[in-house]
Amino acid sequence: MKRLDRYMIGELGGPFLFGLAAFTLLFVAGELLNVARLVSEEHASLLAAAKYFVYTLPQTLVLTFPMSMLLAVLLSMSRLSGDSEITGMRAGGISLYRIAAPVAAVGLLASLIGLGFQEFVVPGATARANEILQSEIQSGNVNIISNEVVRTSLSNGDAQVTYAAGFDTTTQSLEDIAVQVYRGETLLSLLVAPRARYQNSTWELHNAISYRLAPVCCTVGNLPITRVNIGASPTQLIELSKRPEDLSRNQLRPLLRSAKQSGDQSRYALLLVTYDSKLARPFASLVFTLLAIPLGIRRQRSTSGAGFGISIAIVFAFYVFTTICLAIGRTAPQLSLVMAWLPNLLFGAIGIWLLNRAAKV
Repeated sequence: MKRLDRYMIGELGGPFLFGLAAFTLLFVAGELLNVARLVSEEHASLLAAAKYFVYTLPQTLVLTFPMSMLLAVLLSMSRLSGDSEITGMRAGGISLYRIAAPVAAVGLLASLIGLGFQEFVVPGATARANEILQSEIQSGNVNIISNEVVRTSLSNGDAQVTYAAGFDTTTQSLEDIAVQVYRGETLLSLLVAPRARYQNSTWELHNAISYRLAPVCCTVGNLPITRVNIGASPTQLIELSKRPEDLSRNQLRPLLRSAKQSGDQSRYALLLVTYDSKLARPFASLVFTLLAIPLGIRRQRSTSGAGFGISIAIVFAFYVFTTICLAIGRTAPQLSLVMAWLPNLLFGAIGIWLLNRAAKV
């Protein structure tokens, strides 16, 4: 590594830590209020609340990594430009592209670290946070699934939809279960039971009542015990109950296959756009770096407050555009991959264009 590279990378350290602390504090302010509520209303111990808070931090850090890179590059390039160091380097025959190269490399490294953090740290930390919430803070509440819906396709082409009010982890039982079978838009049958237990790869419903609604309505039957395959095991139900945002891409793959096979288009679209965006999102660090390099080169040195304000404006514009793109991707799953990467491509192209303009001055 050459001296120029070490110098440019060294300039990013302090501003990056400052940005990471500032943006993280903004994001966790609401979570701190939630922790205070848990202590006061749920009578949770301070230790349990503190552990819950710590395990929710990794997901916040993944979001603040790109923002911190943006602020760090803005401040460092502004200082170098304000002190005429950039001018001196260029007068010495060093091109702006060469000056920007180590900074862009750090942006790429931050993107890769963010991707790894998202895939290998966040899912486990979020699962642990939920476990602490259920076992140590909301003690006694074993229902970890509420109002869960499972859709699957039967061998004859009919659609089966299963609703459950809760899932008891101690007995591997579903509570207040209703199984509906549709042919097209027509409801053929309804099976309800207060409890269903998972045994031998199927669900055993106790004291069930069946209703035959079509083609001839209506037949009612009482079934002390009946077995139904709802299309999901207890482990799969727990995975279905998690927010897609809390899962890694590896964890999302089987859920995607399951949603596609069951014909649940709404859930499939949500999972697909989340899957694609999870790969694109960490590379916002590189995109923000490319944007910040030319924007940070000014004749007058910018203060940290000005740099923070510019960062907020860029972040706001980027994530508003990202939200719009992901909404389009969800309504048109065939465009999901394109919509997930479009913000990166557009803002990255703007950054490269601005850098080319600055290099010609």
